[in-house]
Amino acid sequence: MDKQVGIIRNVFHSAPFAVCAFDASGTVIYINPLLESNIDHGAFPVIGQSLYEITHKLLVDERLEKNLKQLIETDRPFSMIIETLSSRLVRPSGFINIIGYRLGAVYILIGDFVSGGLSRESRYRQLIEDAPDAIVIMSHGAITFSNRAFTIMLGMSAEEIEGKDIFSLVDEKGKEDLAPLKESFAEGFYSRINVKTPKGIKILEGNFHFIEDRPGTSIALLRDVTEKVALERRLLRQNQDLTAVNMISKTLSSSIDLEEVLQNTLDKVLQIMNIETGWIYLLDDTKQVLRVAYSYGLPDDVVQAIRELRIGEGIAGRVVENGEPIIIENASEDPRMTSLALKKQGIRSFASIPLYSRTRLIGVMDIGSFGERTISPEDERLLITIGVHMGTVIENILLFQEIANTSNDLKDALGLIRQRNEELRTLVSTVSHDLKNPIVAINGFCDRFIKIAGSKLDGREMEYLRAIQESGRHMETFVSNLLTLSAVESLKLKTEEFPVIKLIDEISLEVASQLNEKRGTIMIETPLPKIKADRIRLMQVFSNLISNSIKYACPERDLSIRIGYQMKPNTHVFYVRDNGTGIEKEHLDSIFDIFFRAHEGDTEGTGIGLSIVKKAVSVMGGEIWVNSERGVGTVFYFSLPTE
Repeated sequence: MDKQVGIIRNVFHSAPFAVCAFDASGTVIYINPLLESNIDHGAFPVIGQSLYEITHKLLVDERLEKNLKQLIETDRPFSMIIETLSSRLVRPSGFINIIGYRLGAVYILIGDFVSGGLSRESRYRQLIEDAPDAIVIMSHGAITFSNRAFTIMLGMSAEEIEGKDIFSLVDEKGKEDLAPLKESFAEGFYSRINVKTPKGIKILEGNFHFIEDRPGTSIALLRDVTEKVALERRLLRQNQDLTAVNMISKTLSSSIDLEEVLQNTLDKVLQIMNIETGWIYLLDDTKQVLRVAYSYGLPDDVVQAIRELRIGEGIAGRVVENGEPIIIENASEDPRMTSLALKKQGIRSFASIPLYSRTRLIGVMDIGSFGERTISPEDERLLITIGVHMGTVIENILLFQEIANTSNDLKDALGLIRQRNEELRTLVSTVSHDLKNPIVAINGFCDRFIKIAGSKLDGREMEYLRAIQESGRHMETFVSNLLTLSAVESLKLKTEEFPVIKLIDEISLEVASQLNEKRGTIMIETPLPKIKADRIRLMQVFSNLISNSIKYACPERDLSIRIGYQMKPNTHVFYVRDNGTGIEKEHLDSIFDIFFRAHEGDTEGTGIGLSIVKKAVSVMGGEIWVNSERGVGTVFYFSLPTE
């Protein structure tokens, strides 16, 4: 045997490939310098040791052991490619081609480290080490190799990782998903696993493949998707929250009945949050107390015990006081939960959320779970958003109810006012009619008495009689104007088509003598249209405005009354302009009020004429306004709809 070893040494000592010689028992009898330099055999001897044990330590490949035994038993040569990535004891690692054959009484293994082996393929090792994805080789789930990306993902060194069972790094679901790795062979599969690392849970996903001719050996290509999954979960949660908020918004807008809205909304919140019980407080600003407006899932005696809270009292009272939500994980142990009634119910997880409107805090919503239900920060944000929606809608409903109550009061008041107005209108009409005949009679008798007995009366007696006559005429005008004002509103609107210029001509004839006294003229500045309106009421408008101009003519100059027209979209606009005494600016807002007189004592008048004008224009669907300057003159504008 020594002679055989000597021959082998002479042949293979300087060979450019690794050589190992062993006998029929599998004992190593020789290794050449190239093999010796490429394996770390300091931790164990090689010469004289079992090649089966050595190859198992070096390469962790059951196929090589099987081929070695077959070579000894049958003398049949073999050739195979071995990966040395899984062994830290082989210095140039990657892939090596191994040839086994019999040479006389011994057996030879040749490993091509140079010309066709690891020296040439060392780039594969570098590529694998530098790959951005994690590459892991396992034997029945035990990690035999991991590249740099995997060590970075886990925050552990290769020495800490290799030799570990991958099942020790994953959760229960991961163990279930990776169970095929324990088999000798299985179909490739994809999995997403949660891996425990010193810095927390990492989520890895990728494909797991088996090496067909190496039983139990699998390789995984994995990628860190922790941030991707977190983003997916955030987006999913945002979509879920958006759906929930939309659902709550629809529920809130489904009714204006407060009790119905509170009931339906709380039911939806409990359904969305998967929580069993809840109740809603509304804040009484006047008394500064919270009162339960609706509850679900609590016995009546418990609701009665928590029905009313002062600000600062209990969890909800603190929420009102601080304006911030309160989340409790275990109500039975949290000192902030002081309600024995709620503790006896077995409530554990608990949330108290403020209900804010746009302007103030409306109330508080409390929800609680009897089981292990963690209220996460995402849940809290969703509840706060729902709380803002609820607060805004509840405030609107409360305002609507307040307005509705006020509206009912106003309706009652308006009804009473209409009744009083009608009574007053009837009274004015009745009194005016009843007064008119006696006044006409008094005025007639005064005129007759003056004609018959005027020459027999002295100056003072005649003065008294003239005063009675003047007062009678003034009263007759006043009563006539009251009747006209009452008729303007009460008479049915009667429209007809007529040219406005003819109306002005008729009025001009009626006031001709008054115009002559004031040295006045009426001028038409623009062509006047043919319109469809209530002729009687329009005559009242122009007649009163022209009479008003004559009445308040300036004595220092000739009176000029100018009438004009402008066409606006769907509207006729007329104006009556004069150069009279004008009106003080502080009186302009009041001149259409009944009985108001801007020139008290200066001229005769009842203060009813402009009220008649405004009422007539209003009944015809138009508006009236005025511009005036004291000492310069006045212009009245009024509009009428074309239809």
